[in-house]
Amino acid sequence: MAAWCVMAQGWGFKTKGDGTTYSFETLSQLEGSGVTVETVDGRKVYTMSASDTIAAGDFFKAVDGGTVRMMGDVTLRIEGSADFQSEEGYTFVDASEGGTAVGIVLNDVTISVWTNCTFEGVGLKLTGCKAGNLTKCTFTKNNGTIGQSALVLTSDGGVFGINRCTFTDNPKAAIASAANMFCNMEIKGCEFKNNGTLNGNTPQLNLTVADAVVVENCTITGNPAHTMVGAIGISNFYGRQGNNISIIGCTISDNRYGIGTVGPMSITIKDNTLTDNKYEENPMNGGSGISLYDPYQLTTAMISGNRIEGSLWGVTVIGCKDVNLGRTDVGTDDENYNAGGNTFKDNGNGGELYDLYNNSANTVYAQNNTWNVSSQTQEEIETVIVHKADDATLGEVIYWPAANGASGVESVTEKRKTSNIKLQTSDIFDLQGVRHSQPQRGINIVGGRKFVGQ
Repeated sequence: MAAWCVMAQGWGFKTKGDGTTYSFETLSQLEGSGVTVETVDGRKVYTMSASDTIAAGDFFKAVDGGTVRMMGDVTLRIEGSADFQSEEGYTFVDASEGGTAVGIVLNDVTISVWTNCTFEGVGLKLTGCKAGNLTKCTFTKNNGTIGQSALVLTSDGGVFGINRCTFTDNPKAAIASAANMFCNMEIKGCEFKNNGTLNGNTPQLNLTVADAVVVENCTITGNPAHTMVGAIGISNFYGRQGNNISIIGCTISDNRYGIGTVGPMSITIKDNTLTDNKYEENPMNGGSGISLYDPYQLTTAMISGNRIEGSLWGVTVIGCKDVNLGRTDVGTDDENYNAGGNTFKDNGNGGELYDLYNNSANTVYAQNNTWNVSSQTQEEIETVIVHKADDATLGEVIYWPAANGASGVESVTEKRKTSNIKLQTSDIFDLQGVRHSQPQRGINIVGGRKFVGQ
């Protein structure tokens, strides 16, 4: 065995952490690494038949480009620094017979940078890392071995940038962060399509709150056949404070639901287009364009400039503290001012239209919006909103004036709805944010409270 490395049980090399720089090319030259190389059509093709570890203090640099075939149960673990910026790009492929190759795991790395990398079958996991940036990377058809998503983030306090990346046809989530790991991230200009092919109860983006989580200018397209898969889910199961979430300028379509939150947070939802996020078989279990659920009544939300169309429910509010879909009765310099500008169209189920369902005891402001009625009058807008006028235990929705509404004050007549439906508030979740029909072994979240199932 070479002096600069040690052997781990069941693994290839583990380096000594003496400041050496490694690459796939250098690993292929080291006996016992399990890495071989050949050239196919002018491109280097590396095959990993054993798992290697780059120890803390060492550096892994992969910038020349190539294809890396990972055999059964193989992991490249990096505990030092990592640079995967490549103009030619690397393609990491699950080459195992049973779909058991894991992928690349970074543990306690200060920073890692990835450009033009493609992950086919295998995944990428960043755990305990302080920072990471991915640009123009692709994740497709992940085999699920690495965890609950193709890109797994389990770094409490880490800061990650995910830009112009593509996630398609992954069986579980595209990106997931652990329920007890608060990862700051910016996800910008990315495309998510047909993730959740196993049709499990997991959104395409399964995120946990943090000091700053931004999803901006992304496209999230679902598959109507996947009736359990939402688009963006953000949760706070541990009551963490100081959470700022922004979802801005996204196009979200054909999912079980569009945007769903669970637990307390401060969230801005602005200038998104949400279309046909309705593929939930039971309206009592979902199908909202936007759903905000916080039994602790701490959530604040500013919602403006969105188009919400074709959902079973337009916007649903369950609990929360201050949900603002438009407030123009204060000055523009007031912190509560919100220009509104949301547009609702064809949201409903059971033969009724539901643009906004305030299933809380709090007042919700929703001024200067365009509602799905033939005439923007108080009388007609009342028919697409559920609030105090329908049930005295609910809070009021202050929706007047509407955008392009009639001038003056009109009397509010009896609404045309024939039934009053209260939304489900006793969903059972595990700590990964997955909804269940009955309690699971371990910790469960029911109605916002924790208990241990047997």
